[in-house]
Amino acid sequence: MFGLKHFKLVKKLKNIQPQLDWLQFSSSKNSKKDKLLSSIIADNKFIAEDLKIRAMVEDMLKKEFSEEITKMKSYDFLVDSVVNKLKQKQLAASQTEDID
Repeated sequence: MFGLKHFKLVKKLKNIQPQLDWLQFSSSKNSKKDKLLSSIIADNKFIAEDLKIRAMVEDMLKKEFSEEITKMKSYDFLVDSVVNKLKQKQLAASQTEDID
């Protein structure tokens, strides 16, 4: 009988643990939580900037060539490579500014 009661108690405690962890996380004001949230927000800003650059490159390619370019198999690769080149140039420019 004692083994069954002990088993039920342990089972209940295991079910409560995730709720306790969440309450502890949501109520704490520690620096780890703030760092995590700020990194998520910063990542979203970079993603939004990347999407803007990608849209700009797609528009530029459509204007330069035609709408038919979007039907090419390598269209996504082309857009990605142009975006990558732009980011590399931007990074190189920012590194030279930091050195100066």
